[in-house]
Amino acid sequence: MPRRIGHGECGRPLRPLLAGLLLLLGSACATTHFHAPASDPQPYLARALAEPKTQSGVTVRMAVLRPEESLAVFGLPLADRGIQPVWLKIENTSASGFRFMPVFLDHDYFSSREVAFLFHSSKADDVAIQKVLTSREMPLYIPAHTTVSGYVYTNRSLGLKLVNVELLSHKRVLSFPFARTLPSGELDVGVVDVQKLYATDRIKELSLAQLRPALEALACCTTNMEGTQLGDPLNLVVVGDEEQLLRSLVRGGWDFTETVNSSTVRSMISSFVFGSPYRNAPISPLYFEGRHQDFAMQRARSSVSQRNHLRLWLTPLRVDGKSVWIGQVSRDIGVRFTTKTPFLTTHAIDPDIDEARDYVLEDLLVTGSLDRWGLVRGVGATNGDSSRANLTGDHYFTDGLRLVFFVSPTPRAMTDVEVLEWEPLPHK
Repeated sequence: MPRRIGHGECGRPLRPLLAGLLLLLGSACATTHFHAPASDPQPYLARALAEPKTQSGVTVRMAVLRPEESLAVFGLPLADRGIQPVWLKIENTSASGFRFMPVFLDHDYFSSREVAFLFHSSKADDVAIQKVLTSREMPLYIPAHTTVSGYVYTNRSLGLKLVNVELLSHKRVLSFPFARTLPSGELDVGVVDVQKLYATDRIKELSLAQLRPALEALACCTTNMEGTQLGDPLNLVVVGDEEQLLRSLVRGGWDFTETVNSSTVRSMISSFVFGSPYRNAPISPLYFEGRHQDFAMQRARSSVSQRNHLRLWLTPLRVDGKSVWIGQVSRDIGVRFTTKTPFLTTHAIDPDIDEARDYVLEDLLVTGSLDRWGLVRGVGATNGDSSRANLTGDHYFTDGLRLVFFVSPTPRAMTDVEVLEWEPLPHK
């Protein structure tokens, strides 16, 4: 959920000067009306019990709390502060004790006292809030033949939540990866059923040898809704099932984006003016074969004006039983006003769009998400003297190639990733 300026974010300073003023003027922050739950109602329990994971005598159950569930469990609107509790239950029937390492679940997780401080109120409420949060925090040690449960206070995710539970004992680590689809607001995610998107005679199962010419025959660029103007080049191809693809991107720190509407545009402008982050800032629609992107994701930075973002569309092609997606990736380097969008604002892109394409390759190599990769011909080469422009007038230049990568279902070392000998990597 985006953190909007002036919507009760009293616990998070906007600027150092404003933070000092808010501390001096305590009345500016709304008082938290805390009602301590008599017990933990565990409204998510059915979901947690449905899909346990077991190995080496250890069973892990997990649930990601929805906003209304965290309110019921803690009596606090945690989601409004960007906090998403994850409930864990670990049953250790082995002869070894294990240490739970929350940093592998969320590198920037919140401590219980940190969460309590965000809801600072009256002294009596402060004591009660801290007691509820600390008493329900996940224990860090799981002795042999013991079952423990509790919460980890993570950063809120939209669309898909990856939860990696890592347990350490003497010279042994157990890893339990979970992925959960989350019912969230209006995300830029569409229908991705190939049978519904394409006529049966267009769906083609290809061999690897057939894939290269088929990819080079696809459209060079995105278009406007009417298909009458060319936009940003389609410079990315992904081979992999939807869940594997999303896992690889989320693991690398990519977030879903919200749809473009008046509310999200206001939030984006506000974030730009105040210099605050916006993890799920919207991305304008582009089109492939007359269709708005099937989903959009971004890798946000501390300023909403700077981010890497990509759009992906499912194609009618398949290879080795896997889906083939075509996409567009570029780097936003600022926000500017324009008359070419309904909301009079757009991001300015880095004109060297190959840099953003290569970033995706390096990012997924680092996270061990690639099985193989290669390059095929795409939009065709340009240079700084003969650049093209996208739909909002930003000029770009490119070597004209498309990055093709195959998602690995399991983490893979960089040295084990296969490089396809298609188009050679340009020397710039």
